[in-house]
Amino acid sequence: MFISEETHELINGAIDIHMHGSPDIVPRIATDLQLARQAAEVGMKAIMVKSHVTPTATRAQLVQEALADSIQVYGGLTLNAPAGGLNPHAVEAELKLGAKQIWMPTISAENQARLGGHGGKNSVPVFDDNNKILPQAHDILDLIAKYDAILGTGHLSAAECSNLVPIAKQHGVRKIIITHPESRLIEMPIDMQQKLAKQGVFFERCFYRVAIAPPANITPELFLQQIQSTGAEQTIISTDFGQTFNDTPVRGLQKCIQTLLNLNVAAKEISLMIKSNPASLLGI
Repeated sequence: MFISEETHELINGAIDIHMHGSPDIVPRIATDLQLARQAAEVGMKAIMVKSHVTPTATRAQLVQEALADSIQVYGGLTLNAPAGGLNPHAVEAELKLGAKQIWMPTISAENQARLGGHGGKNSVPVFDDNNKILPQAHDILDLIAKYDAILGTGHLSAAECSNLVPIAKQHGVRKIIITHPESRLIEMPIDMQQKLAKQGVFFERCFYRVAIAPPANITPELFLQQIQSTGAEQTIISTDFGQTFNDTPVRGLQKCIQTLLNLNVAAKEISLMIKSNPASLLGI
């Protein structure tokens, strides 16, 4: 894809809060340090590294130290089986270490297990059989609110996301991101997204779903339709890249920006989604 000068200008100061680096238990295209260095080279302001199996806040701090002030690097914790599932002790420790986002289960989500993915007998439930949120989840939401961190919905089902949001708000959680609602794991209906938008949540639109091979992908036009359904004001653009079969996250973000420009999305709206909105959530 041709990358225009406007794209190069827009990526300067951008933030990607969803990329995967190594070390990991699956192959990744680059290490956390390499990802951060690549992002700094194009002038990005910040990145967040995510792992499905290990906390990343301390990893991020080491990368930050190695690169000085050239870029800001953040991490968080996914509440999968390797972290002990819904483990308030792990959450509190990670928040004290500077975690910016706590994700509900991803590869250990019951929703993913139901769809034949990872997890299975090691799946981590968030709700009981009567759709009541589990007690330890209440404790975790209290901690997220206390540290003013971001709650990411991970790979919960659309219905679970819808149930979780008002409960999180009752606990005082201010920053909520619906993680890639357009993904095949979630496929949240537009009307549900619009109802959640009225509750002030953000929607993380990941270019991964556009970039992967057919038939699993969605078209750029459908990607834009998803964004427009809730508005740029409540959208975060991320890549979810880091896989060996994809471009680097930086190249992925460049392609995403260029794709939106080719669809006549205004530069100011793109800037809102890749700069202002994630910066506000990170408090930077």
